[in-house]
Amino acid sequence: MPTLSLPAEVTKSPLRPVTGPGSFPATPASDNSPASKLLAKLRCPRCQGAFSSAVNGQAAHPGATASSGELPDLVCHPCGITAQQVHRSGAENVQIRCGGFTTSDVKTDWLNQVKESAKRVLGPRYQLAIDQISPVYTGFLNRRINRFLASFDLQREFVADLGSGPLRHDPRIICCDGMNYENVNLVTDLQQLPLAANSLDGVISVAVLEHVTHPQAHVAEMLRVLRPGGRVLCFIPFLQGYHASPYDYQRFTISGMRQLFADFQITSVEPAAGPTSALVWIMQEWLAMVLSLGIRPLYKLLMPLTYVLSPLKYLDVLLRHHPAAANIDSGFVIEASKPRVEEASPTLSAPGGKAPLAGPHF
Repeated sequence: MPTLSLPAEVTKSPLRPVTGPGSFPATPASDNSPASKLLAKLRCPRCQGAFSSAVNGQAAHPGATASSGELPDLVCHPCGITAQQVHRSGAENVQIRCGGFTTSDVKTDWLNQVKESAKRVLGPRYQLAIDQISPVYTGFLNRRINRFLASFDLQREFVADLGSGPLRHDPRIICCDGMNYENVNLVTDLQQLPLAANSLDGVISVAVLEHVTHPQAHVAEMLRVLRPGGRVLCFIPFLQGYHASPYDYQRFTISGMRQLFADFQITSVEPAAGPTSALVWIMQEWLAMVLSLGIRPLYKLLMPLTYVLSPLKYLDVLLRHHPAAANIDSGFVIEASKPRVEEASPTLSAPGGKAPLAGPHF
């Protein structure tokens, strides 16, 4: 995933921060929209200081508009990082852009270009289409996401979908992505989130970690932005074919997921799709390669035709529960929480005046 793009130059207007670092700008208590909640917790991804915004050269709260009706950029002057506020129809009328993918990133893979076009055209219906034609059984995962979201008071609690794509699971959550889809509230680099520490109550991350260059950095960001006791639900593929979005870097076993989330308190890790989903995906790729006789244009033509095998994935309604399913599962879902108490280990005195013994870690 690309790093944050810094502006060539930033405005020199003498602005003061809206608030000091570590505190939240004031937002109307009655305005509980995702966009307003996001603005209240926006921070510079580099120094964690508050952004300033300019309206006709004067300091103003984020979200304020100039006389022209345009939204001002938000600026962190010490770091030179800007966050654009853009009027959009699908992201609570305002979208914040602080990093994210470039147009050249999208063009790195031919299939990703096809998917991006479909996402733009279909919008929130894209996921419904994928659920039907892809080789991966998503029924259990979708139910798991709905159950996870239902456990929050979304009117009051702050939940973000990191890597949402064009999908919005609930109108009350924050959608973050590297692409500027209509539903996205925050366009950003998921490995360096422009959010305050301890600011989220919950996080969803579905099929994202395979697409970031440093998954440990993304998971560390989840831990940082979650409040103590905050929870995360994350799906990561295990046996799936290469699928750039716009890049594809790694896969994880069930034990690898436990290691990746070692700093969390893990509630559960379980198969989320099934072994048939893994088999069908590999079989589709294999058939397209064999029947194309090494001719790449023919391979591209045959790939969609292999989707006729996708209904076999529904065998995973049963096979997902097999005791050995994790050995060849298409992917896993983990639920975990940020530890509520982070304190230093107590020091115990050793007998006989010796050096103190380190106490247990809790």
